[in-house]
Parts: sequence; C-alpha cells; structure tokens
Amino acid sequence: MNTTTKQGLLKYGIPSIAIIVVVIQLFLVNTKDLSRWKGGGYGMYTEMHYVYNQIYIPGMSVDSLVKDNPKMKSTLGHLMLMPNKINLKKAAKLVLDTFKKDSIHIQIWKPVVNVEKETYTRVLKEEIRLNKSNL
Repeated sequence: MNTTTKQGLLKYGIPSIAIIVVVIQLFLVNTKDLSRWKGGGYGMYTEMHYVYNQIYIPGMSVDSLVKDNPKMKSTLGHLMLMPNKINLKKAAKLVLDTFKKDSIHIQIWKPVVNVEKETYTRVLKEEIRLNKSNL
C-alpha cells in the first residue's frame, strides 16, 4: 500500500466508518428503542441505564422466571435492552408457551429522574395483553 492510499484511508476512511456507526446507533435508538447505553454509547448519560428497566408480569416473579431458564433470561434481557412491541410480543409468547397459560399481561417500566423537581419515578414504556386465541 503506497503512502497516498494510507493517507486517504486515514483521512477519509476511518472518519467515514465512525460516522456510519453513529448514524446506525442513533437510528436504532430512535426507531427500535435501543438503549442509548448500547451500540457505541452515544448519549448514554442522557438516560438511566437499561438494567434499571423493570418488567412486570402480574402473578409472576420475573426473577424466578429467569433463574433456571437461559432462553427466558435472554429474551427478557433483550426486552429490557430494547423495550419495543416486537420484543414484548416475543417475551409474551415465550411466557405463554413455557407456562401453558391462556393469556398474559406484560409491562415494561422505565425509570425517570427529574433533577429540577428532585424526583425519581417510573413511566410505562410498553405493555401487551396477549391471548393464545390472538396467535
């Protein structure tokens, strides 16, 4: 590789790749609810870390669901990372199939800190009510 090619790669190639990574990450944050903490961490200090998201399933303990079930742990972990309708439906189907239930209600809550008012609250990010008859 000659010097001109190396200089061109350093001057234009590497910055172009960095810009592409940033654009992809921002696209996923704004369209697929990807946590700002993932995919490069651009804007990661503008929101609470995704591990503080809470999954609520009435009548079930999420901790006991993920304890001995790697697939459940992976699916619910992915739901916390990207709390969107697609991942919520995957989690609901898995819970329905695993526990042979007829219906399920799952909610994902995100923490919100208001510095001016000095408050810590939760907001409902997504929820789903799924019946086996809807599948």
